[in-house]
Amino acid sequence: MSKKEREYDKALWIGAHFGFTPIDAPKVKEVDKLAVADCDDGSALTQRGKKLFDPVEKAAFLRVYLEKDFASLPHPLSVSYKHDGSKKLSDYSFELAGLPSGTAEALLIRTALSVLIEEGHKNMVVELNSIGDKESLTAYERELHNYARKIAGELDVDLRKKIKKNIFELISIVSESESLREKMPSSIGSLSPASRAQFKEVIEHIDALGVEFRLLPTLVGNKYFCSETLFAIRDTDTDDICAVGYRYSRLSKKLGLKKEVPLAGVTVFAGVVKKIYKDLPKPKFYLVQLGQDAKMKALPLIELLRNHRVPIHHSLGHSKITSQLGTAEDLRVPYLMIVGQKEAIEDSVTIRNASTRAQDTIPIRDLPQYLKKLPF
Repeated sequence: MSKKEREYDKALWIGAHFGFTPIDAPKVKEVDKLAVADCDDGSALTQRGKKLFDPVEKAAFLRVYLEKDFASLPHPLSVSYKHDGSKKLSDYSFELAGLPSGTAEALLIRTALSVLIEEGHKNMVVELNSIGDKESLTAYERELHNYARKIAGELDVDLRKKIKKNIFELISIVSESESLREKMPSSIGSLSPASRAQFKEVIEHIDALGVEFRLLPTLVGNKYFCSETLFAIRDTDTDDICAVGYRYSRLSKKLGLKKEVPLAGVTVFAGVVKKIYKDLPKPKFYLVQLGQDAKMKALPLIELLRNHRVPIHHSLGHSKITSQLGTAEDLRVPYLMIVGQKEAIEDSVTIRNASTRAQDTIPIRDLPQYLKKLPF
């Protein structure tokens, strides 16, 4: 990397704590626009004049994914980049490939919240919805069409034309009327069993983060490429949307991949660039998590240690201990940080010396101070 490329904004530096590797921002080309020209539903939410659900930006990232053969790298793959913009104001994207579980959304949300907190946002809420998979979306559209027919007499000609062109327009139209909004079908009610299970896992993860969240039925994204869980992070002091994330797996085959790859990302409207770093965090610990309860503890633990300037490696996308230990060995970290079922119940962590195998089990509340005293 050149010297210039080794300068990282604080948002990218924070993302590295959660495993996101900075890359050069994908440049949107005409080929990207053409590839997803049929994905524009004409009704996307906007922030700062930009679409919150923009297939073109995702197409640019997927083109780079193919050109640089990211598919050959170990997955799940986590990357981040700073959008082209002014020197003082910037947006950032954090992208995950190859992680179908609800851990993906939780990791994206935790990362975005950490960036925003560092940018000075004090009171935030995570807004959630799910439109599910193709089966779910088909069922939901059918419900919307049925409801549109029931209320057709209450809509003028222009509104009925908009709905006929794009049934999702009904959501924004009905949102302006409390009486109509209360009776409008929710996408969650149309979820397939698989999508319902996926959304349940997302909620469990977010609940484990200990952050405020609420369901927002009107958050439906773009029906042509968004799927499953969608989320927005809102500053409750200003009512501004600070970040938006969603899955866009369906674009992968459309843009040339042989099979559909689980893809999820979040764009953070971080604002003022406050600090530049010359190097990324250099962890001396590797977090090994065993079991679902341990996985739920992982992200709050990473955030706790980040606040105490203790970076760690992790592979939250993996559950098997063999793959995690193999990665830790490749990274040659001096210490393992192990959270299993017992540790998850007791709110503790086992610290193992990778060379001597000596280990101690430490309460999480005492962990930052314990780690800082270890010899290296």
